This record gives sequence, structure tokens and C-alpha cells, in this order.
Amino acid sequence: MHVEASKFTRSRICAMALLAGPLLAHAHGDWESARADAHAPIGVMGDHVHDAGEWMLGYRYMPMQQEGLLNGSDRVSREATYSSVADGGFGYHNAPIDMDMAMHMFEVMYAPTDRVTLMAMFNYIDMDMTAELHSHGGHPPIRYDMESDGLGDTALSALVRLTPLDSPHQVIANLGLTLPTGSITEDDDMPHGPGGAPMEMRLEYPMQLGSGTVDLQPGLTYVGQAARWSWGGQGIATLRTGTNDEGYTLGNRANLTGWLAYLWRQELSTSLRLAYLTWGNLDGQDDEIPPMMSPAADPRAQGGERLDVGVGTNWYLSGGVLRGHRLGLEFLVPIDQRLDGPQLETDWSAVLGWQYAF
Repeated sequence: MHVEASKFTRSRICAMALLAGPLLAHAHGDWESARADAHAPIGVMGDHVHDAGEWMLGYRYMPMQQEGLLNGSDRVSREATYSSVADGGFGYHNAPIDMDMAMHMFEVMYAPTDRVTLMAMFNYIDMDMTAELHSHGGHPPIRYDMESDGLGDTALSALVRLTPLDSPHQVIANLGLTLPTGSITEDDDMPHGPGGAPMEMRLEYPMQLGSGTVDLQPGLTYVGQAARWSWGGQGIATLRTGTNDEGYTLGNRANLTGWLAYLWRQELSTSLRLAYLTWGNLDGQDDEIPPMMSPAADPRAQGGERLDVGVGTNWYLSGGVLRGHRLGLEFLVPIDQRLDGPQLETDWSAVLGWQYAF
């Protein structure tokens, strides 16, 4: 990725600082699962295990909004994106304007033993991107929309508790993989025919629904509890394997996050979280996606890194007919992002979720 090493390091140090700080807190007693902060902020996956024989069902709604273009940390205009290289631009034919994405994630967890919990996650993705086609000869640019929706990749994992069962500190090994159930051949009409006529074409890489490869997801999670406070940290990698059927491999990813939560009462907690994400460019390319059509179609303009801050709240329903149900809400905004661009920058993301164990 084309980012300055010193700035890259500073972003990682910021994320690591939140991970290291909570480890100094004083925990006591056994782990308490019947409280709101017994689960991490709802944007964190694979953060907890269950008792033997227990099941959990969950649903998360995750919207994200992107608008404007960055190259590194510098803003790039649409005009510069499709201006010629000789004129100081990037020479693409199109410029992305904005993108809205919403993911519906369904999860199932089952614990065959007190130490091992199995998890499966299925998701449905809906994406809409607006772009601008540069028209030559003094004609104004043509604005158009692209859409894709469908099943994404399926994630399977085993969560293995490494610490004693009754400890207020839990260390969990995350052993996961994803299966390529998401389409990588999504098409839509674009105004690339004669005179700007609609023409069905392969959608750009961010609009595809999956990776096309089996991907490994190893990681490690730590969580701790005290009377009113809880904290945790997690590192998860996504390691691509092989080349997909369209001739490319998505870049590897790494997620590093740390959080601190305060328990107001058994049923309610609030949280503060830092989340650092880095991802690489593509290896290879899809021959149906001309790389100079748009930066979103360029394998060299897909990587980047981002540091988000998130505020959240968890509710645990401890009585009545809804006993055992959990609700969570988290809102995240970037405080630093550097992209191999021009590439759409993220404005915000959110997670709204429900979980029920029985």
C-alpha cells in the first residue's frame, strides 16, 4: 500500500494503546454472563463463548456510507480522477461519487463443550454506487447508478476458550474460514454504449458480493470484567487462498480492535471502542473489468487503512418473556483513513443487533 510508514505506524500505535490500557485494570470474581457488558460492543464478532449445550441466534443490520475520493489522505476531485495523466489527473473514464451498503447478518452459535463454541454467519448484502462518466467534446458528465445485492460469503468458525472456566479474564482462540458463496460476476447497465446508451457490463470490485476464494480467519480475543467495568481486545486476520475463477485474489485484511465498557446496571452498558482495519490491493484482475474504466475497477486502487472510533450501548433483558434477549447499537466514524486511490472514503458505519441464547 502506498502510505507513509510513520503515519501508518502512528495509526497502529493508537489502536494498540486502547488494547494495552485495559489489561492493567483489576478484575475479580468469576465471569458473569448475565449482564449487558458480558458481550462486546455489537460490532465485534466472535467475542464470547457459551456453556455446553447452549445455542444462540443473532441478527445484525450494518449500514455504511461512503462519499468523496481520497488518494492517501488527500482529497481528489472527480475532475482530477478522469483528467488525463498529461494534465495532472489519473486518466480514468469514470469517477465514483458515493456508495451506500447495507449488510444483513444472521448468526448461529452452539457449544458442544464448555470450552468450544461453534459459529456460523450468513449475510445478505445490498449495495448502490453512484458514479460519473466523463464525456468528451465539451459535453457534461453523465451520472448513473449501479446496484448489486445477494448472498455474501459464509463464515464458519470455532471459538476455543483457553483460560479457566471461572476466570474473570477470558482468552479465546478464533479459528475461522469463509466459503465463497457470494457472487463475483455481478453485472448492471452502464452508459458506455454509443452516445451514452445503457450497456450491460461487469460491476467493479467493491460492488461484487464475495471474494471467490476460501479465506482463513485466524484470531485471538481477550475480555475481562470487574464490578462495573469490562474491557477487551481482538485481532482477526483474513488470509486469501488461491485465485478465484475470474483470475484475481482480493488483498489480505487485518482487524485490530479494543474497547472499554461501563455497566450502569445489569441491563444496560455503554462502550467506547477503537477499530483499526488494513487491507491490501488485488493480485491479478478480472478480464471483464477494464482497469482504466474507473479507480474502483483498478486492482492497484483497492487497498488502504482506517482507524474508527465507535460509541455503543448494550441492553440485556433479565426478566419476563424476553429474558435472555440482548440488543446492541454501535455507531462508528473514521478518525484517520489512508487509501490507495482515488478511492471512496468512509463517512460512517453502524451496527444494530439482536441476540438470544437458550
